[in-house]
Amino acid sequence: MTETGSASAGRGMGRAAAARRFLRTNPVILGGLIVILFFTAVALIAPHVLVDPVRLNPLQRLRPPSLDNLFGTDQVGRSTFSRTLNGTAISLTVGALVTLVTVVFGLLIGLSAGFVRKLDGVVMRIMDGIMAIPGILLAIALMSLFGSSVKNVVIAISIAEIPRMARIVRSSVLVIREQTYVEAAVTNGTRLSRMLMLHVLPNAAAPVIVQATYVFASAMIVESILSFLGAGTPPTIPSWGNMLAEARPFLQRAPWLVAFPGIALALLVLTVNVLGDALRDAIDPRLARKLRT
Repeated sequence: MTETGSASAGRGMGRAAAARRFLRTNPVILGGLIVILFFTAVALIAPHVLVDPVRLNPLQRLRPPSLDNLFGTDQVGRSTFSRTLNGTAISLTVGALVTLVTVVFGLLIGLSAGFVRKLDGVVMRIMDGIMAIPGILLAIALMSLFGSSVKNVVIAISIAEIPRMARIVRSSVLVIREQTYVEAAVTNGTRLSRMLMLHVLPNAAAPVIVQATYVFASAMIVESILSFLGAGTPPTIPSWGNMLAEARPFLQRAPWLVAFPGIALALLVLTVNVLGDALRDAIDPRLARKLRT
């Protein structure tokens, strides 16, 4: 093995050891990642091993949980177990895509507004205008305009979340750009794009990561609300919001129709929120100490 290959392997092992050490010292983060990986595995495996979530069986309608039907059946005989586990994919997909879109566009807008003073006033006033509209109302309006689909749900939720991410990035950039190492880079004639990538973005990563976990959880909740109101994913797609909406007339007779998708949604959102808090404490221990006092 060449010296370059040995150095690369050494760096890789060093990063792996640092990651293991970080997870050992932060068990809450490790536990949160395990739960999210479990839900991800369920979302990937469920469509291939469970019965079709849209298959009707009227003879088995509204059956309570049993060994044959672990989560019972709904008003048309569909398996609540299969529908709940298959609905995991919708929530995770929407949460992940909204987070990705929000982080990418929030970074672009926040970095531009924070470093280019001429854009700051105009861009931030546009962001303030979008934030003045309640996010759920904006999402409902956009869904009513463009129709129900997973892609439109992602777009509608992302539009409401991008301004918040952009403001967090901008506030971080306004502090970072006054630091001595940034002024030195400007004096040395470093290109703006290079300076943003090497000096600004790494130092603004911590608040972005924490905000991204909030966006992930918020996106899953908003998707469920939209589906519950009939403005989200199409009724033919099993999602937790659709399941809760369809179960309303049967709440007293078949409470399991609400219980299982509700518990799944609450558990996943709670895990993401706890993970975000743990990441905040790990990234900024001084802030964690202030919050405890």
